[in-house]
Amino acid sequence: MDIRHLRTFATVARFGSVTRAAEALHITQPAVSGQLKNLEETLGLKLFARTTSVIELTQAGQDLVSVAEAALDAFSSFTHKAKALRGQIEGRLKIGVVMLDPDLIRVGQFMREMVIRHPALRIDLQVGRIGWFHSALQAGDIDAAITLGKTTPQNTSALVMTELAFRLVAPASWKSRIEGASWSDIALLPWIRTTKPSANHEMVDNILREQAIKPVELVEADHELLIKSLVAAGVGIGLIREDLASTGVMKGELVFVSELREHSRLSFVYPISRDGDPAILAAVEALRAVWQLA
Repeated sequence: MDIRHLRTFATVARFGSVTRAAEALHITQPAVSGQLKNLEETLGLKLFARTTSVIELTQAGQDLVSVAEAALDAFSSFTHKAKALRGQIEGRLKIGVVMLDPDLIRVGQFMREMVIRHPALRIDLQVGRIGWFHSALQAGDIDAAITLGKTTPQNTSALVMTELAFRLVAPASWKSRIEGASWSDIALLPWIRTTKPSANHEMVDNILREQAIKPVELVEADHELLIKSLVAAGVGIGLIREDLASTGVMKGELVFVSELREHSRLSFVYPISRDGDPAILAAVEALRAVWQLA
């Protein structure tokens, strides 16, 4: 007797249909019928009464189906326990991902590590705003987040993976207005801000406090490539990653606003209550490997 035969028996009993059972088991209808026949021959019992349109459990089938389901549950528990003992993690892990270039934050490498190390763990990636991460972590809508910011949400632990530099940029056509301008003059020009809370908003606020200015803010945008595009189009001054800013300057689309640099941290954050969770620990170890962290 094969465990597959018990699974097929229980599935056909549940659906009352060989066709639907075959679809659920991802095998052919003849394979389902063959497994049922083998099981009945092994047991010496008739499990189903068949007509041209209906398949029903016999009395013997009714007596045995609950025992078969219990055996399947026990087999599943045995398998899961064995996988856990050898370090194989199962389940589902929902991870929020900040709206940055996926290659920059090494999402692909991270997922490759996780798939290789823990093939039984299902991972759902959800791109979103940083503000949403805070509430989603508290509500349990996500288990962790790859996020950007100098601070982390309350009641969370964090693995800091790297630090990113940001620069203020203005449209290239404003070069003559920017060169030699004081911060008071720069504050009179239009600025582009991001929605709050966000790492960009946090960094711009820090610049404004340090320079004691309150600029004219005309447009809000929630993505770095959108901010870069708006600045290049002449909408206003914006803060973007230094690598994007440098590329824009080289292409003649942007100019730097001062030599000032702001920094923010790329981190993997998760609730403190999940500190010992095997799936969270697996993600932390995979990220350590990807970012070559001690």
